[in-house]
Amino acid sequence: MAVVKLKSDLYRDEAAGGAVPDAQFVAGRSKTITGTVSNGAADSAGSTYKIASLPADCLLDEATLFDDQNWGFAATKIGTLTDIIALLDTTPIAAPVGAKAPVAFGDANHGKELWEILGLAANPGGQIDLYAHAAAGATAAGSMPFRIRYIYR
Repeated sequence: MAVVKLKSDLYRDEAAGGAVPDAQFVAGRSKTITGTVSNGAADSAGSTYKIASLPADCLLDEATLFDDQNWGFAATKIGTLTDIIALLDTTPIAAPVGAKAPVAFGDANHGKELWEILGLAANPGGQIDLYAHAAAGATAAGSMPFRIRYIYR
């Protein structure tokens, strides 16, 4: 067995002339936005609810949560205006009601920028708007508190 001395991807490989790590990963600032989105009892399928605008290249933190326990829909669908389930898609069978996290520490979305998590082919730059979508009619009036924590330059 060889004794090795390696570094994480937060350090530049000086001997090989590697790329300088992105400042967002090395010393990004954590930002948190908190809010609530509400729906009416008569809201129909196809209704959209703008949640927030985030930097396309921010890193979502695992502390990001959407609490759909009192949301007036049977399923929670969160994405962009044109991609309904890009960030979160739950049904009562697949996930019990309560707080849902679209990113978990160490999962496939950990350390990815928002545009990558949403499945976009390239970073569009600027801001990306997140929406909650009604895939079916509301079962009742309700609200969904959320906390979005992200890391940004």
